[in-house]
Amino acid sequence: MISLIHLPNWIGDTVLALPALTGLAQRANAEPVWAGRAGPLALVPTALPGARHALRRSHVPWRFLRAAHGLRRHRASQGLLLTPAHSAALQLWFSGVPQRIGWAEQGRACWLTDAVARLPRGSFHLVEEFAALARRAGAHALPAEPTWPVDAHAAAQVEAWLAAQFGRRGAPEGGYVALCPGARYGAAKQWPLERYIGLAARLARETDAHGVVVGAAAEQAAGEAIVAAAPGRWISACGAGSLRWSAELLRRARVAVSNDSGAMHLAAAVGTPVVALFGPTDPRWTGPRGVGHRVVREPQPCTPCFHRRCPLGEPAPCMAAIDVSTVFAAVVARLGGGVKRAAAFFLDRDGTLIEPVPYLHDPARVRLLPDVVAGLRRLQAAGVLLVLVTNQSGLARGLFARAQLEAVQAELQRQLAAQGVRLARCYHCEHHPDWTGPCACRKPASGMLRQAALELDLDLARSALAGDTVEDLQAGAQVGAQTYLVASGYGAEQAATRRAELPAAARPVPTLAAAVEAWLGS
Repeated sequence: MISLIHLPNWIGDTVLALPALTGLAQRANAEPVWAGRAGPLALVPTALPGARHALRRSHVPWRFLRAAHGLRRHRASQGLLLTPAHSAALQLWFSGVPQRIGWAEQGRACWLTDAVARLPRGSFHLVEEFAALARRAGAHALPAEPTWPVDAHAAAQVEAWLAAQFGRRGAPEGGYVALCPGARYGAAKQWPLERYIGLAARLARETDAHGVVVGAAAEQAAGEAIVAAAPGRWISACGAGSLRWSAELLRRARVAVSNDSGAMHLAAAVGTPVVALFGPTDPRWTGPRGVGHRVVREPQPCTPCFHRRCPLGEPAPCMAAIDVSTVFAAVVARLGGGVKRAAAFFLDRDGTLIEPVPYLHDPARVRLLPDVVAGLRRLQAAGVLLVLVTNQSGLARGLFARAQLEAVQAELQRQLAAQGVRLARCYHCEHHPDWTGPCACRKPASGMLRQAALELDLDLARSALAGDTVEDLQAGAQVGAQTYLVASGYGAEQAATRRAELPAAARPVPTLAAAVEAWLGS
């Protein structure tokens, strides 16, 4: 069977599709044909068999039909679209492929034989979304994370280039900091250039790190401006080599600082720790995969909006709010040879922090449970971050509006702040499988905890979770956190009726304060 696989249009998306591509290439009795633009095609590992078919983007009808005719020559019996573009589905239909698999969006379901419903952005990571499409096409045993294999030829070229650039000083043996200031998707995703310049200058002034600016030819001016801020210690590689060459350059970095871009995903895929700067996009959907990464963002009321250009002006407020000091601290932590991550205490809301009220949407009904403040103060004094993780399916069910949920959250934080307690972050899941389909964030899934780990530099194995349902504790157990079932809320009932479903290491306790005492004393 010849299987025509239309790659994503973006380089970063193609990196995230690597596990899916590996599974598709390893199917029995399937001969893949990889079709896509030049950049994504270059990222299909040479180890994966199959023909390459280059596609050029064009809205000229005769060129569009000529491309479809070119695809027809492969006589594929199955087509898989890893891009949501309507034109790609139409082109596949014109090419005569009998089975056409892809996401049913942008009104293109009519061109597909297997139209897969797609959940709202952030319900699952894009890696999982690509994996689900690959499984629909018969792929199994997919790798869990994107990894980019070593390219020996490109690696030798990079070594020679580094030696030449650093001259008599020699290429830094311990690696360097890579700054990736570009983002082809649009200007809204770019951290202001002056901040990159300020970061490079501060790294040159306060550390012994060398630096390399990594980017396409379009970032050459930005690269020169950054290098000028730290002459002698920084060099620019913008436009100096191919994608495979850039991958090997990023592999040798000790840490990469990047916008949400293809460079960010490429650095993560070669195993380099990334400090990822997020603004209008959602790290739950396109955050860096793997370990050792840090997401830095300053959410605004309008984020995530996914705009390419910010309607409020440039730079986008969500990117301008990220300061140099925060990024500098994240980089220095990784330059130190390892990151000592913080511990967190994850807290369910209803029945754990406050009196349980079904589908609470009235701030006047927010009442803290007894002993909550005392326990939270103890955690703060011990340097533990307090993170709220709450399922709020009332949004999916239409029982209250987002503004009402935000008002309740604000009132909770106001009452805690009056007692000297600050929540480091508040996360909520607004999905329900019966209304919106499955997601990766609704407890017992661990998506909210994993997002917090990326954004707050958390060591999940040193963290704990307290909640009043089995689902709360199952989420904590998935990430290796210690879990406590408090008797408040539904806890006492769940301990009696669902004990067999509790994680093996879960501990029933009478109150949140008791959970804190047990955890700090362990």
